[in-house]
Amino acid sequence: MSTISYGSYVLQKVTRARGGVVLAAILSGAYSSTVTTVAMSRRASREHRPHLFAGGILIASGVMYLRLVVLLTLFNRQLGAMLAPAFLVLAAVAIAAGWLWSRRPDAETSEFKRQYEPGNPLELIAAFLFALFFLGMLVATQLAVTYLGRAGVNILAAIMGVTDVDPFIMGMTQAAGGVTPVASAAAAILLAASSNNLVKGIYAYAAADRRTGTMSLTLLVLLAVAGLVPLAWVWRSL
Repeated sequence: MSTISYGSYVLQKVTRARGGVVLAAILSGAYSSTVTTVAMSRRASREHRPHLFAGGILIASGVMYLRLVVLLTLFNRQLGAMLAPAFLVLAAVAIAAGWLWSRRPDAETSEFKRQYEPGNPLELIAAFLFALFFLGMLVATQLAVTYLGRAGVNILAAIMGVTDVDPFIMGMTQAAGGVTPVASAAAAILLAASSNNLVKGIYAYAAADRRTGTMSLTLLVLLAVAGLVPLAWVWRSL
């Protein structure tokens, strides 16, 4: 996880102050789409570029699905094979739609200059916190499966969407095929990703100006709904 985040961090340092919102959204989305959404929403509240920032926020969420494909393929090939096709389609649709939306004209036409630069993801404090969170997710998943069954895992997935979904999804890669059936883990990951998109839409609506917030919320709700469509196929495998 630190390697993937650090790759994004290095690319952002190398391209500092170069490239527009699309490059910023792609690089920052590979780091954390939730953090990117909050950062872009806060900046949008100071500028008059609703289409630009709403499109960038959608692009960042599309990149999130690409990051999840990498994680799932590395740590659980069964989950990767089951979810990669749907996630790649969702990523392509979100990135393409976000780019097209960002191209729509806004009242303000000045060049977008990147300001947000993330902290070094290889700092020991960040690494240890992620490790602790990851272990906590393994324990919580085990308890949810033991005492609440599949419904408990799905509830946990929806709750984890409020924060960063990576620790939960990493936990699912370890639990799938063991304490949790692969199809149940896949369904929980789909729920967590859609929940996270919905919450990011709420974050954008709260932090950005009204037009950008409304656009971002609408686009991310649509992406969240689209992200639930593969559940119909996954549930047939249960």
